[in-house]
Amino acid sequence: MPPRGDNGDNWSIIGPRLANADIKPGGNEIGWARDAFRDLLAIRGSSTLFRLRTADDVKARLSFRNTGSGQVPTVLAGHLDGDGYPGARFQEVLYFVNVDKVAQTLTIDGEKGKAYRLHPVHLAPGAADPRAANDASYDGASGRFVIPPRTAVVYVVN
Repeated sequence: MPPRGDNGDNWSIIGPRLANADIKPGGNEIGWARDAFRDLLAIRGSSTLFRLRTADDVKARLSFRNTGSGQVPTVLAGHLDGDGYPGARFQEVLYFVNVDKVAQTLTIDGEKGKAYRLHPVHLAPGAADPRAANDASYDGASGRFVIPPRTAVVYVVN
């Protein structure tokens, strides 16, 4: 059980779920989680944009899409500007995290016409999670992105 100080009020809910053998991860699930995490680490390591060093860099280079009254509340969309940043490797990075059980579609007018492509790690033959390569999409003419359920997807512009 998680520590009582933070979670004691929820032990009556958490306990039966942790005891449920039907949801206990097996070797395949554990291996997939390990490999998916390694892919995320490889994406992080591919550009210094994922490791901005100063508050000024963050303010200057990170902005969020999918904000305001029309936002999709289950999708985080962040944009990183790599223009002139040492080690950036990409001119732009646009990442999405969809926590929903279903795919989500976002149309971002400011991203129309850009040459986004999936991050090379997503396209690698050994990628742990094939959903990014198989199910995510970008239509440059409309600025429309489709993000598969419960995924993190990274697009780049070289």
